[in-house]
Amino acid sequence: MSVNHGYDRKYLRSIEGLSKITCLLCGFVGFLCIACSSVRLSNFRGCFYMIVALLGFVTTLALLVPRCLRLGQGWRLDATRWSLSVHAALALSHFIASGLVLSLDIGAYTAAAFFGLTIFSINALEAYGSYRRCRQRDVATQTV
Repeated sequence: MSVNHGYDRKYLRSIEGLSKITCLLCGFVGFLCIACSSVRLSNFRGCFYMIVALLGFVTTLALLVPRCLRLGQGWRLDATRWSLSVHAALALSHFIASGLVLSLDIGAYTAAAFFGLTIFSINALEAYGSYRRCRQRDVATQTV
């Protein structure tokens, strides 16, 4: 039995792959906006945004790498429900963090809030897509 351990180029070019790459880039740029601002890093709102951005970056990378490298295909895990919960949690946390930094009238924080709200939008759309796939699969497997 031969297993192809290469990476999946098609996934990186798909909507899901591109959205994860966009989230990674926006999270990194938002993190840099807060880190390079004129406000001290001990500011609660900035620290909270940086923690959320860092956790979102790591989580998105943890979702992207196994799928890209075709790892875990034999696992007994409902990937659609897992993706739904992860994307919903990321969307909610980025929305809260972006709202907190947007309430300050600082240019770098406003730019970070823009990137955070972009991540929120992408994750909310991904969560909605996962929800629709879950519902379609549940309807398809119902017995009459």
